[in-house]
Amino acid sequence: MTRPTSRLHFQSLESRIVVFFVVLLMLVQMAGFFAIRYTIGQSARNNLQEELNVGQRVFKRLLEQNSQQLVEATSVLTYDFGFREAIASQDKATILSALNNHSRRIKATGMALVSLQNTVIADTLLANRTGNPFTFPELIAQAAEQRRASAVRLIDGTVYQIVVVPVLAPLPIAWVAMLFVIDDTTAGELKRITGLDVSFIGSNAAGPTEILATTLPPFLREQAQVSLAGVAHHVDGRTTLRLGEDEFETLTTTIESYGDTRVIALLQRSLREGMEPYAALQVVLLFLAAVSLMVTLAGSIRIARRITRPVTALANAARRVARGEHANVGAAASGQHDEIGELATAFNNMSRGLTERDQMRDILGKVASPAVAEQLLSQKIELGGEERIVTVLFADIRDFTALCESQTPHRSLDLLNRYLGRISTVIEKHGGIIDKFTGDGVMALFGAPIAGTDDAERAVHAALEILDRIRDLSRELAAEGLPCPDVGIGINTSRVIAGNIGTASRLNYTVLGDGVNLAARLEGLTKRYAVPLIVGEETMKCVTGLIYRELDKVRVKGKSVPVRIFQPMGRAEQIDAGQLSILAKYHDAIEAYRARQWPRAAETFSLLQSDESYRRICELYMGYIDQFQQMPPSGTWDGSFTLYEK
Repeated sequence: MTRPTSRLHFQSLESRIVVFFVVLLMLVQMAGFFAIRYTIGQSARNNLQEELNVGQRVFKRLLEQNSQQLVEATSVLTYDFGFREAIASQDKATILSALNNHSRRIKATGMALVSLQNTVIADTLLANRTGNPFTFPELIAQAAEQRRASAVRLIDGTVYQIVVVPVLAPLPIAWVAMLFVIDDTTAGELKRITGLDVSFIGSNAAGPTEILATTLPPFLREQAQVSLAGVAHHVDGRTTLRLGEDEFETLTTTIESYGDTRVIALLQRSLREGMEPYAALQVVLLFLAAVSLMVTLAGSIRIARRITRPVTALANAARRVARGEHANVGAAASGQHDEIGELATAFNNMSRGLTERDQMRDILGKVASPAVAEQLLSQKIELGGEERIVTVLFADIRDFTALCESQTPHRSLDLLNRYLGRISTVIEKHGGIIDKFTGDGVMALFGAPIAGTDDAERAVHAALEILDRIRDLSRELAAEGLPCPDVGIGINTSRVIAGNIGTASRLNYTVLGDGVNLAARLEGLTKRYAVPLIVGEETMKCVTGLIYRELDKVRVKGKSVPVRIFQPMGRAEQIDAGQLSILAKYHDAIEAYRARQWPRAAETFSLLQSDESYRRICELYMGYIDQFQQMPPSGTWDGSFTLYEK
């Protein structure tokens, strides 16, 4: 099936379903992704900070362990008998040799022997200090109190860990100071243990803050030198430093502070390196999001098509129904066991119902007028009726029964259908409805079930056109060698009862009343007066623009009040002056007749008998006059003719 063009753009239901699911998933994923990313970021920073805290504790512990080891290593030398003898004998060569040997053995940077007077006796690191005061007398004082002293000091731009222990014999006879340099190698060892970048900086009021040792790569040292100037003012705290293209979570802690000098250790963790596991997790999340997006896209397209295809089929079927193609309109998805399947089943049932309705309408249209059929189909059918003004038309084919005796049944039926077909077409053309076919006649209604303002006028004009059509048909039949019967039409306008009569199981829409009977009688009188069309007085009053010839005043059987009956002669512009003059004389004769002026009336009727169209009516009135001249009517005579037969 070719899809409509509308399915190719966003207005199509399929596109909107797909976009809805995809956008919804993307929004959920984006919200989830950013929430997870934020959580991961916070967790990563918390983990980094925890790593720094742990690293700080490990770092301090390592410094303490290293100090303890240095003290123990130094104490080995102070308990050496030969070393104490050399001190006692002031053998500087032996002292310096012992210091050098022991320094190499424990891999110390340097060792010095200090007298009780705080004078340097020997120094393996700087020989020119011999004889000078020891630079850090406070350490000597601490060692005198605690039998040991350990500190970190900045010496000539280099940071050292210094241990001072006494030489006992058994009282202190001198002090041994051991120096252990803290440089890049030391920082590297600490990084290997803690997993953190380690930097040592010295801060002195007399000079700028500078890096003493670090594990940072050389290309970051210069930038770090600038950044560390601010860090020195935030000792023992956390901060974030941007070095190069990376950020470092930094924890500062003071190792030593003496005088104006502070030695600060910086423990740093690269955010990029710390976030690498989380970045990998984000990649996995993005991959899963992409996979879920593709799965959702494929699934939403499939779901959308399962919805839109039957909906499209229903729409196409609805278009066919709108065009009136009710038969064989089966919607797709009628076999689905879901709401769409129920909709398709309901649509198919509706289509079948419309087909049945059309069939019923077609059948009703053949056995009843379209207006009645519409009313029966659109309203609740109930027995009963209502009063209304209706114009009733009866048309009958004259002497059709006798005509049938000379024709075969098939030919008679064909001839009847041709007559009735012409009559019915004209009636429906003028808005009338066929109430019923009465053998070789027709009963038509104007004003029921649908009333109009010109019902009587339409009925009379329909009758005039019927007469024209029948004349045309007569010429056709004559050419075929077939008999050409005439038609008589009676029309009357009156108040009748219009509605459904019959039973609850079988009924018929029709009209009832004296006016209906009068219309039938008028159709019958067309034979008596030898005219094709007779209308009642009420109809004549309703239709203007026509010239009428009054035929008589008649009293139908069962009624005491007579009615005047008329023959429409045609439109005023169609009647010439001669015809109008004759008509005037005719009406004068009728007035003389009703005034019982028999001679004057008889004279005029006798003169008019020479006109073919007046012959029959004049003969009737001449007969009345002869009868009344022999037997005058009673004093209550009103000039009417009484019909004793129906």
